[in-house]
Parts: sequence; C-alpha cells; structure tokens
Amino acid sequence: MHITAEKIKEAAEALESTELKSFMFQEPTAGPLTRRRRSSRSTGRSRRSTRGTRRSTRGTRRSTRGTRRSTRGTRRSTRGTRRSTRRSTRGTRRSTRRSTRRSTRRSRRSTRRSRRSRRSTRRSRRSTRRSRRSTRRSRRSTRRSTRRSRRSTRRSRRSTRRSRRSTRRSTRRSRRSTRRSRRSTRRSTRRSRRSTRRSRRSTRRSRRSTRRS
Repeated sequence: MHITAEKIKEAAEALESTELKSFMFQEPTAGPLTRRRRSSRSTGRSRRSTRGTRRSTRGTRRSTRGTRRSTRGTRRSTRGTRRSTRRSTRGTRRSTRRSTRRSTRRSRRSTRRSRRSRRSTRRSRRSTRRSRRSTRRSRRSTRRSTRRSRRSTRRSRRSTRRSRRSTRRSTRRSRRSTRRSRRSTRRSTRRSRRSTRRSRRSTRRSRRSTRRS
C-alpha cells in the first residue's frame, strides 16, 4: 500500500464527518438530572459510528505513521543526498584545489624554466659578446703589432739602406782618394824621374864640355 496525498485527505475528511456525527449524537454532560432515554436504534447507530470513527482513526494513525515513515525516509534520503552532495562537492573542491595547485605548480615550474632559459640565453649572449669583444681586441692588438712590426721593418730597411748608401759613398770616396793618391804619387815619381834624367843629362853635358875643353 502506497500512501499518497489523496488518501491522507480522504482519511481526514472521514474523521471530520465522524467527529461531527458523534458530536451530534453525544449526550449532554451538564443538564437536568432526568436524562432522556434513547432508543436501541440510536445506540446501535452511535456504536457503529464510534466503531467507524475508531477504525478511521486507526487508519488515519496508520496513514500518519506511514506518512511519518515516508517523511523519515525522505529525510533520510535527503540527508543521504545532502551527504552525497557534500561529499561530491568536497571531492570536486579537493579535485579542483589539487588541479589548481598542480596547474599553478606546473605554471610556476614552466615560468622558472623559462626564466632559467632566459638567464642562460642572456649568459650565452653575454659570453658571446665578451668573446666578440675579446676577438676584436685581439684583432686590434694583432693589427697594431703587425703595423708596428711593419714600421720597424721599414725603419730597419731604411736604416740598412742608408747605411749601405753611406758605406758605398765612403767606399767610393776612399777609392777616389786612393786613386787620387796613386795618381799624385805616380805624377811625383814621374816628375822625380824626369828631374833625375834632366840632372843626369846636364851632368853628362857638363862633363862632355869639360872634356872637350
């Protein structure tokens, strides 16, 4: 037997009608001492009505018990649904919290990795810049050293050329001087020889002249 709202209404209406009837056929409690006697028909009717009312009250009590049981079941079901909803909401909250925490951790890790990669790229760029600067400096220094060496070689070559020129000039001068001296000596010897020849000639002539005389 399923207890519905319509059955509960019917039982309540039956109770109201039986109570009215019992109230109508009820004997007055306060009144004259001489009570009227009712007929056996009226007493049978009243007994039947009371039995009906008792049965109806029993049915209503049963129906109320059933309704109470149903309400208890509904309350229990609502409590269970509430508990299940609470558990589900807690689970969803926990899952959302865990997922959000995991996502935040992952995002933080990714940001940290991106920061580390940026730092590494910056460091690599700095190192490349430093290496480029060092290479530029080394190139400049090598260029300067080569220029200096070239200048020094040019200067040395110039000095050697000058020294060679000077030596050549000196040798030429010395040769010229030696030639001149040789020439002068030759001339002097020739002159001396000529003078000696002349003197010899003159002596011979004088001797001849003396001999003739």
